[in-house]
Amino acid sequence: MAKRRKSLADQVPTEIFWSIFNKLSFIDLIQAKAVCSSWNLAAEEFVTKMPWLMLPSKKEVEEGGGAFVNNNGYNGFFNLCENRVYNLKTTPMEFRESCCIGSSNGWLQIKIHLPSVDYLLGLKKMARNEDGEYELDYLKKNQRFFFKVCGKQQVRECFIQKAILSGKPDCNENFGVVLLCNNREEIAYHQRGYNSWTVIDVSHPPYQDIICYKNHIYALSNNNSIEVWDLGGRDYVGRIVKKSDIVLPCPDKSHTKGNSLRGFGTSKFYLVESCDDLLLIVRFIGDYVDLDGTLLTEWDLLTETCTQPKICPYRTCFFHVYKLDFDELKWVEVESLNDRALFLGGNQSVSVSVQSFPNCETNSIYFTDDCWEKMEEDYNYGGHDMGIYNIKDESFKPIYEFSSDKIQPPPCWIIPSSMLESQLGQCVASLPGCN
Repeated sequence: MAKRRKSLADQVPTEIFWSIFNKLSFIDLIQAKAVCSSWNLAAEEFVTKMPWLMLPSKKEVEEGGGAFVNNNGYNGFFNLCENRVYNLKTTPMEFRESCCIGSSNGWLQIKIHLPSVDYLLGLKKMARNEDGEYELDYLKKNQRFFFKVCGKQQVRECFIQKAILSGKPDCNENFGVVLLCNNREEIAYHQRGYNSWTVIDVSHPPYQDIICYKNHIYALSNNNSIEVWDLGGRDYVGRIVKKSDIVLPCPDKSHTKGNSLRGFGTSKFYLVESCDDLLLIVRFIGDYVDLDGTLLTEWDLLTETCTQPKICPYRTCFFHVYKLDFDELKWVEVESLNDRALFLGGNQSVSVSVQSFPNCETNSIYFTDDCWEKMEEDYNYGGHDMGIYNIKDESFKPIYEFSSDKIQPPPCWIIPSSMLESQLGQCVASLPGCN
């Protein structure tokens, strides 16, 4: 058999590749990867695995005035390393007509066929109307909800709070999908190769967060207990084996701080895997926060001289970080993340090293708005609560700014995988603020 002749591209020395690729933008790198196998391999080193911020159309957000938000769709991706937005030339139907319930393991646009969730959610049918709302037909067993029509974010608030994958589908044939659903009271699991959902036997609902960690499902409840299920123990009838039920006291620092601020806001809790540790992140969100960061009550919004109440949207005020000591079974405060950054929101929470990523800040938390219960309370705001929090000096910085505080659908973190590169490679690049 004749030996394949090397192309000119294959003959370029590796050191020249590195010097060139190090100066290329993301789009240029994707195009370079398509030239030949050697370029594809060399360029892979430079394609960022840093989370990107998936954004709705800036035009729809800023010109919509908070109306018709259920017809808004995701349209662009903000690259933190380049400080640049890549806008889609055409918005996929799924980005506009569907409700995004999470991003996990770099998967977003690739389709994974799953069993219907209607019965799991107590529904006969969920259909989207021309206004972008969902019309609901309930099963008789459903005693949770009674509204007949809901918006996209109400789907997140009431029906499916989070969806994550147990592994990467492109390199793990035994992956599964985990749902936190039905007002955070149920956890359901679908294993590839099966045609149904398994409702997991739980003990301490409702739950704040779920994560897949070392082939186990970890669920954090409102009472701070952690339930653990072994995904490797699934038998032929689809039962998932519960491994442990850990009851942990709320960390003293967060408990004391939360009590002192009672009546001014709420707390949210997240689980994150970072450098083989299991982290607990406590996020305090003020119900009404002035521009200078002052926490207010609803009564503070009313004045004798103004006929309209003052508009002060809910905002994140601070974070606390802990790691689980598996031997002592207690949360230990983490004072510094060192070279790590955390990414929290409606996505599966992730931790990344920032050493190779310019423009990414160490010892910081990048967060987006996942306060579903507040997101549709007011036409003036919702989806806006995002930024960068520095753990050392407790300061905040903006990530990406809109002129409106009503941002629907809310921005969400994704980590580009090789399977997403072809989609992102068809984007049109622009600087922040330019659409």
